[in-house]
Parts: sequence; C-alpha cells; structure tokens
Amino acid sequence: MIQAPQGYEPSEPPVFDGGTESDRDQLLKLYYDYWVCNDVFDGEALAKIWDPAPENVFFNTNGHAYRGLEDWLHIWDHYRKKMKIAKRGGTGAIRITIRGEMALITDEHMPRYWQWLDAEQPDFLKSKPYCRTTMVCLKEPEVWKTVHVHFSMGRPGPRPDQGGPD
Repeated sequence: MIQAPQGYEPSEPPVFDGGTESDRDQLLKLYYDYWVCNDVFDGEALAKIWDPAPENVFFNTNGHAYRGLEDWLHIWDHYRKKMKIAKRGGTGAIRITIRGEMALITDEHMPRYWQWLDAEQPDFLKSKPYCRTTMVCLKEPEVWKTVHVHFSMGRPGPRPDQGGPD
C-alpha cells in the first residue's frame, strides 16, 4: 500500500472496496497528491491528476462551484496571494470504492491550518473545524483522473439525531 507523505498520514488505515491492488495504490496516491499540491496551490501538479474537461464540476468549501480545471486554477491564483499553509492537517477516514473504471474517494479529514497574508481569516473557515472530501475519478486508459470533487465543512460532536445541536 502507498505510504502517506509526511504530514498527510490518515487518522486510521484507508478502507478499500473493489479494484485491483494497482488501482488502489494509484487512487490513494492521487488522493495524497491532491493534498500536497493543494497546500501550495501547485497548478502544474493538479493538472496531472485532474481531468481538464470544462464540463467537470468542482464544489469548494467557499460555497461556490467551479467548472473545469482552468476555472479551479483561477481560485487557486486568487488564494495563493492571500494565504499559505501554516500546518498540514493530515487526512482522516479515507474510503475508496472502485467499480470498473469509476472510483469514489471519501474522507473526513483533519483541518488545514492557514496563515492569512493580507486579511483576517474569513468567517466561513472560522465556524467549522474540518473539511469533508468526496472525489470521483475515472480511469483513462491506464491512469486515474479526478472528474468531480465536493469539499464541505464538517462539524464536530454528535449529530442532531444523537443529541447534538440542530
């Protein structure tokens, strides 16, 4: 199994459902590669693991949708001037489900800690401590590429049906 890069270790061992060992390794590496390039806003590295088609839709924690790789890179250009990673947050409960040429990666991972360079941290990042990730990947002849992501902010503690706040 692929080892996590330093600073990106999962909180528990990844869980796989389906696929070959090669598929599992490639998808886990793709997932770690995403976080490594995200934390420094490396667009060239992202272009190697995301499918560039403009019909691909990506949902960010800022509440907005981005269409195609180029659109996503514009938000990275914007944030690159405003923030830098202060501390990597690792990864969490990674689950990878593989069905033929399609794979789903989910994770409820630890937070990223950002240093804001030109302003106070936005409220949307103050209110929720961690991010949840869903990635959909397709196998394009021999390599897996991300075609959809959905990042959303999580909340600690019990769910409302378990006695937590509504």
